[in-house]
Amino acid sequence: LIPTIFFSGCIVVAISWLCGKKSTIKHRISFAFFLAYILVIFRIAFLCREPGSRKAISLVLFETWGHTFHMHAMFVENIIMFIPFGVLLPRVFKQVRSGWKCVLIGFLCSCGIEITQHITQRGYLQLDDVVTNTVGMFIGWAIWKIVCKCLRTCLSEKC
Repeated sequence: LIPTIFFSGCIVVAISWLCGKKSTIKHRISFAFFLAYILVIFRIAFLCREPGSRKAISLVLFETWGHTFHMHAMFVENIIMFIPFGVLLPRVFKQVRSGWKCVLIGFLCSCGIEITQHITQRGYLQLDDVVTNTVGMFIGWAIWKIVCKCLRTCLSEKC
């Protein structure tokens, strides 16, 4: 119940912010992708699991790397899961275009997800998830930064 109320409130605030602001069609499309991404993350993190099904806490770094291909894949999946966040956040919000702000927000969001999963017992609270999500956020931000530089260079040279 807590994640649903919090998430619904965030969506209402985000949509009202978008509708009240005069923005370009590119910005609105980016914002729509951003909201869709947030919905997918919310579904993966909270709605695909039974409440009370997971209660453990793991604060051991790289514990989830494990010894099997499946465990390695899950570890890498946590990195990949936050790459779109790192690309979309600076695209939608100009205030977080610096790397440290973007990564800090990714870190805080990941912490929020882990803590909420622990409270609702819909996921294990794992340090590895916070670290891998934050790495994914940084990779996404770096991709966004590189694409922006390439586009600026290309546009200035009339590619």
